[in-house]
Amino acid sequence: MALDIQDPVPVKDGSSMTREEFHHSYLKPQKPVVLRGLWKKYPAYDKWTMDFFKKSMGNIEVGLFGNRKEDISKTLEVPNATMRFDEYLNLIEREPTDLRLFLFPVFKHKPELLKDFDYPEITKGYIKIPFMFFGPPKSIVRMHQDIDMSNVFLTQFHGRKRVVLFAPDQSDLLYRLPFNVHSIVDVDNPDYQTYPGLKYVKGMSTILEHGDTLFMPSGYWHHIEYLEGGFGLSVRTVANGVGMKLQGVWNLGGKRLIDRMMRSINDEKWFEYKKSVAFSRADKAISKFNSGNYENEFQGTNAATT
Repeated sequence: MALDIQDPVPVKDGSSMTREEFHHSYLKPQKPVVLRGLWKKYPAYDKWTMDFFKKSMGNIEVGLFGNRKEDISKTLEVPNATMRFDEYLNLIEREPTDLRLFLFPVFKHKPELLKDFDYPEITKGYIKIPFMFFGPPKSIVRMHQDIDMSNVFLTQFHGRKRVVLFAPDQSDLLYRLPFNVHSIVDVDNPDYQTYPGLKYVKGMSTILEHGDTLFMPSGYWHHIEYLEGGFGLSVRTVANGVGMKLQGVWNLGGKRLIDRMMRSINDEKWFEYKKSVAFSRADKAISKFNSGNYENEFQGTNAATT
């Protein structure tokens, strides 16, 4: 039985979206939306292609990350491999591989590309450190929350991408690891016997194509599958609300430091402890759900836990 992720993320015309409409309908209530054509007025919309990046910066050496399932407790920081950028782009156009290029600071290598786009006027508070993401067909980005809890605008420039979203108030039912922003469940192959909390989650899904921008509100869980080799760009705004802002600071400055320290002391034992906490929290959430108190007692609280 598949997870309940059949509800589609709503799709709106981003080229005509006003700031008032976006704030009222999506930013303030923290609801995801696909904004089609939001970036159409910027040169990047048509200019940024595989061939463009091969020719303009193909000689750059890039660090690549694979799907290391044995490291599910960790946020990946050390690349699996390095390769010339043009060779990598040829690879993901040609064949499946698990090697991905994420949080790529392309603008440090080629700052003139910053002239190819601007920050959409539908909102403000942008964190002007954009990143690009490149991936091959069939590769998976395991489910996680962004560590700074920012609002994210993810724009697809080449290839199609499937995205599954869950609201932050479902964190416990998704078996979120403490001191971490990852879940230990497999969205595409849910194991209900091991993870019974998955019977109670409800998510949304969408497929992004060229020119689509997905707005992911603060703290939203996202699982991403590259249906085709391609790339996208993310820009962020500051987290929504004081609670999410504080959680982002704690994630970056506290949780990550504690996690690294404990892994260095005894990685295996620390991971087992984190899993036990995740299961304990899920059991409590299931109990509350069955008693009818889940909505009142759990929604909005999970984002502020360790």
